Amino acid sequence: MPIFLDDLQSRRQELLHRIGQIGDMRQGTITEVYRACGKPNCRCANPGDPGHGPYYAFTRKVGGKTKTLQLRAGPSLFKLEGEVEAYRQFRGLCTEVVKVNEAICQARTLGDEAASDEVKKTSSKSFKKKLRRK
Repeated sequence: MPIFLDDLQSRRQELLHRIGQIGDMRQGTITEVYRACGKPNCRCANPGDPGHGPYYAFTRKVGGKTKTLQLRAGPSLFKLEGEVEAYRQFRGLCTEVVKVNEAICQARTLGDEAASDEVKKTSSKSFKKKLRRK
């Protein structure tokens, strides 16, 4: 069953609407971390013990440098998890929009095949001229 241009454009509008509904978002990752304190008599010094925690680290790139924010469980962590999840949804929707746009571009025609062949021939000739000049 062929995909019609109107269907693709409707899908793109739907995706763009969904992107507009996404609230606050942040790019980054949240990891759960356990740490040993370093005291020789502490339980975390025993082999196989995961250490103290869990602690949470929110990591992101800012100006080419990695920035990490240390967090504990609580309202700020839950808020941050929601913002990171919203960013994941945003990225997924953007990927879908690009795919739909590519399909729209593919569905639109330049006209008959002769016009497309003429463009290819012209491009090929100008490319060969550029190679000869070098």
